[in-house]
Amino acid sequence: MAMNVRARYAATPPPLTADFAHDAWRAAPVHTLDRLWNGESAPAALATEARLLWTASHLWLGFECGYTELDIDAAALVDPAMERVALWDRDVCEAFVRSPRELRADSYKEFEVAPTGQWCDLAIHTPRVDVDWRWNSGMETAAAIDETARVFRAVLRLPFAAFDGAPVEGEVWAVNLFRIGRVDGARQYLSYAATGTRTPDFHVPACFVPLVFEGPRSAAQ
Repeated sequence: MAMNVRARYAATPPPLTADFAHDAWRAAPVHTLDRLWNGESAPAALATEARLLWTASHLWLGFECGYTELDIDAAALVDPAMERVALWDRDVCEAFVRSPRELRADSYKEFEVAPTGQWCDLAIHTPRVDVDWRWNSGMETAAAIDETARVFRAVLRLPFAAFDGAPVEGEVWAVNLFRIGRVDGARQYLSYAATGTRTPDFHVPACFVPLVFEGPRSAAQ
């Protein structure tokens, strides 16, 4: 069955908090990340769901992630106002997004958010060859860890200016969603659409799936 990711239009955006009780989030389709990068089943303890919204100015992504242990920076080192380079070395949720305005078929933007709310963004011109580390998307994040429920939630708000323009209803971009977590100390690499590489590798744009921007008419159907 063909996979895709659907972003639901929100006339009234939610507040930038790690709380999915707002009507906009409740109306958003849920996308489950239950496979590793190679297509094998992910550990059940790492149950991960992603929701996507869009407004006239922003693309929103929300992750809700079960965990058994967390590998995160100490609180004294956390400053969500500053970019945390190499965030992928610890627990993180990621979105790779390619708009039709990219100049190359293998170019895209990379966005990451940690359970602490720390963030990282990159402009990938050619995977692992030509990467703009200084690129600044203007992204914003929110995150919260529920230690009792063993769940963390993380939200990314991405301005469409970072993609050189906003979509229209029904427009299709390309995306893949990822999470890195741990079970018994072993790193686990979850991927919405499997990349199928020999070793864990998320940078496979050929494996991106359609990102469909559903509008008010879609929501009314």
